[in-house]
Amino acid sequence: MEPKNSKELFDLIDKLKREINGNIENEKQKVNKNIKNQEKLDQEKTEIDNELKEEKEISDIEKLEYWIVDLVEKNQKLEEEKLMAVADSQNTVKRFQNEYLNIKKYAGEKLASNILPAIDMFRSVLNSSPENPEIKNYLMGFEMIVSQIDQALSNSGISRIDVKEGDDFDPELHSAIEQIETEKFSSGKITNVISNGYKLHDRVIKHANVKVAK
Repeated sequence: MEPKNSKELFDLIDKLKREINGNIENEKQKVNKNIKNQEKLDQEKTEIDNELKEEKEISDIEKLEYWIVDLVEKNQKLEEEKLMAVADSQNTVKRFQNEYLNIKKYAGEKLASNILPAIDMFRSVLNSSPENPEIKNYLMGFEMIVSQIDQALSNSGISRIDVKEGDDFDPELHSAIEQIETEKFSSGKITNVISNGYKLHDRVIKHANVKVAK
């Protein structure tokens, strides 16, 4: 429809302007709204990124803490193993030292065990009382020899076990070769000493042979 006069033309132009301005304003509002929405999205994205960054930092810290704890535990375990190894080495050295000292201390045990029965035989002869003067002279010589042997044994750490009639029987020191009926001693008492016992330092190497009252 064409305008009939200038007024209508101006009115039409004015209407078009208003419509255009309205459309422009609407578009501006849409743009502003989109900008605000975008800004909000950007802010939310920034917040999310910050949260993720913080979580990552926390995760890295937790990993570092775990690594430190693990390292401390491993170091502690190594230290314990080191102390155990040192203790084992010290115990091994002490054991070898004790074994060496025992070997050195009791080195003469076998020799002494072989000699002592012969010495006891000499003592048995010396305890006899022969009437023949010539035999007595021989016995005096034997007595000197036995005395020298006793001194040598003593110097080597060998000593006689002190035992006499009436003592209590001790299986650690004595060997009962016979039990006898007697009124002189009560049960368990030594009635006769048959042969001497001996110690090498603190070790019994020969039990004293005795008779014991029933």
